[in-house]
Amino acid sequence: MVVYAGYQGGMAGYKILCPAFRQGRRTPMRLILLCLMFASTVVADEPIGAWTGPYPLCDGHAEVLKQEPMNLPVRFSTSNAKLKAVFARAMSFWASILEMDWHEEDSQACAIQVLDGDAGLFKPGEAARAQFPGTPVFQGWIAFNPRFSLPANELYLTAVHELGHMLGLPHSSNAYSVMYFLALDGPVFVDGADLAALAARHRLRSVAASGEGSAATRKAWKRVSP
Repeated sequence: MVVYAGYQGGMAGYKILCPAFRQGRRTPMRLILLCLMFASTVVADEPIGAWTGPYPLCDGHAEVLKQEPMNLPVRFSTSNAKLKAVFARAMSFWASILEMDWHEEDSQACAIQVLDGDAGLFKPGEAARAQFPGTPVFQGWIAFNPRFSLPANELYLTAVHELGHMLGLPHSSNAYSVMYFLALDGPVFVDGADLAALAARHRLRSVAASGEGSAATRKAWKRVSP
């Protein structure tokens, strides 16, 4: 099992990928049950409250809280070139849904900061943690566990999920939503409930707000992964 986690103040952003659910692979029922039991345990142990650490501040973090169009400077305090590339893709994905622009900013003027987290920040199996907006210690930090090595597509989905939490999204009950707490095989989307939750906090781009276009077009536009 690989656990993707991002604690968001009072909400925890878990993404669990269990080999038992991989398509085309025969897996003993015992392993499937153990995986599901572990997932239930992780959710039951969700911590409450915010997290912080000895990381550089982001003076522009209040920009993430705006309901009007956002301009988000992103600081990459990471030595992981692959993480930087996929996080940039994740920012551009959310910018296709929200009225927001972003650019790289290598200074304390950042609104969001991507960090190589300290080892003590993570529980066993955690790949990432993100702060939840509006908490007293909020600085726009998303910390990734440098001891975790994920394929690029799984790292991208983790970044999209954690950014979703930072933008105020809770977990979804829809297994096809990128905000679902289990990472199962198959395509994932930003679903209607996700869009409604985003609209309560931020300004959506016109196609998202109006639902223009055919159902197939809207589904393709909201698709996060192949």
